[in-house]
Amino acid sequence: MPYAGPTYRRPSEAGGITIILALMLLVLLTVAAVGMSRNALRDITAVGFGRQGAMARNVADSGLEWAIHWLDPENGKVANEGSALHLTNLKAALLQDLTLAGVAKAVQAGNPTNYSPGGTPPTDLRLSSPTGTTQGYTLGLTCMGKLPIVLMSQGASTGTFRPAAGGLQQLAPDLWAVRSDAQVTQGPVTFVHARELWISTPIQ
Repeated sequence: MPYAGPTYRRPSEAGGITIILALMLLVLLTVAAVGMSRNALRDITAVGFGRQGAMARNVADSGLEWAIHWLDPENGKVANEGSALHLTNLKAALLQDLTLAGVAKAVQAGNPTNYSPGGTPPTDLRLSSPTGTTQGYTLGLTCMGKLPIVLMSQGASTGTFRPAAGGLQQLAPDLWAVRSDAQVTQGPVTFVHARELWISTPIQ
């Protein structure tokens, strides 16, 4: 076979392969960038939702702390306006009417009504918020009756539990269930969080 000599690749053929490899690399980089951006966007959304959820939880805790403060008989003496006064009046009304025991009542301005979660927080139960955000809480108060106290020594002072000096109904502390439903609205999205606690107050 006669020797044909070395074969050479034309410059145009080498350039075509380079372009194809460059395009393939560019496609791979684009796919990777799109995937990373989608993950980053998903992470940002999750962090935002987590932040708003934590804010709603904190607002619900604020409602419980507010109720604990005004349920205290000493603090209730200085309540003179808004929902604070209504809470103290509602507390007194529930203690006087035993047929209302076990029924949740709304803590809001005006006459007490049965509590239904999800209502709009009264103006004086809304918290200061960043621009574009509205946050507040609604409260429900339930009189759970007297707290049975057993296996304890008798008290000696006027305001303590003294079984030997009278009946259980007159001397046992009052037991309350307080529910706080928080709402945090930012734009078209509303975050809701509910917290509940049971608390006893001194003898009334």
